Amino acid sequence: MKEREKNSAEEIFDLMKKEGCREITFHYNPKTKLQAVWVIDSIPDVRDKKGKLSKEFSVSGGTRFAHKNADIALEDALKLAKAMTRKAKVLGIKEGGSKAVVLANQKKNKKFLNSIGDFIQSHKGLFKTAIDLGFSMKDEKKIYSKSDFIDSLSHLEKGLGSTGENTAEGLVYGYEVICKEILRKPLKECSFAVQGLGAVGFSLSKRLLKKGAKVYGSDLSKENISRAENVGVEIISNEKIFSQKVDIFSPCAFGGVIDKKTIPELNCKVIAGGANNPLRNEFEDEKILLKRKIIYVPDFVLNCAGFLQALVERKGGTVKEAREKSKIVGKKLKELINYSKKHKLTLLESATKLFG
Repeated sequence: MKEREKNSAEEIFDLMKKEGCREITFHYNPKTKLQAVWVIDSIPDVRDKKGKLSKEFSVSGGTRFAHKNADIALEDALKLAKAMTRKAKVLGIKEGGSKAVVLANQKKNKKFLNSIGDFIQSHKGLFKTAIDLGFSMKDEKKIYSKSDFIDSLSHLEKGLGSTGENTAEGLVYGYEVICKEILRKPLKECSFAVQGLGAVGFSLSKRLLKKGAKVYGSDLSKENISRAENVGVEIISNEKIFSQKVDIFSPCAFGGVIDKKTIPELNCKVIAGGANNPLRNEFEDEKILLKRKIIYVPDFVLNCAGFLQALVERKGGTVKEAREKSKIVGKKLKELINYSKKHKLTLLESATKLFG
């Protein structure tokens, strides 16, 4: 008798087992044609005195507008949700890791954006999210009008604004450690290639320039390029940014940009950026990089200060408090480097043991 083919439900369960995630939700709104993929990578073990899972726990991660293909959106959501789990462990908090990807297969009108807010609200606080890649602050305002569980609101909405600034603040603290411990010279003597000059990349570039570092940058947006040029960034084409001779290559846009195709082009000593999941195949790509004597610094340690700002905002904290707390990035990175040396492991191997 011919073996029965697997149906889609069985395939999804196999995928969940492989990735170790807890929930995958496919959301569709027939009125607005909204399609969203929501992944919960982890659920924190927070219990009350009776041993019941607390009603207060939540899972956190951004909601982005990206990809027209649902399979690619799912793959992205899985990786990004895992990154949030890891960031929570770096920060030492009991929070689950999650991510939602809204398919970018239509224009963002008011009804469509409101329906995203309805989707977030329907989970009654289980999912706390910041508006991510592909959405503007104007989009966020329309989404927020339908949900009580949006982080990183504009200052007019009594929030702390985009997390890009705090992500960049944490990155600089991390770079100071990288320059001292790995490159053996001060940050002001280092050069950087920043791929992506959006919320994180632009904020990062400004800080690096202020520190006296040399900054090259690339972006697909003419507006972002013009803004970066005005503060002193030397613009490089998107094709040549990988091969720019620098100390640190800093991916700050999409994930998966470092792979077998782009690694041979690299002309840097360290890869350390603000983008989530920059390596297409983590451990495999790290090995290839090491053969070229390029050190990879795990993204989820370096860029966790953006998540940190959202946590500060929820408790009614200030921008000043968020910036001050971002110093944890430097402390955790120093801890990671010391662990790596002691146990003779790569930084990625060490990070997954400490925070994986």
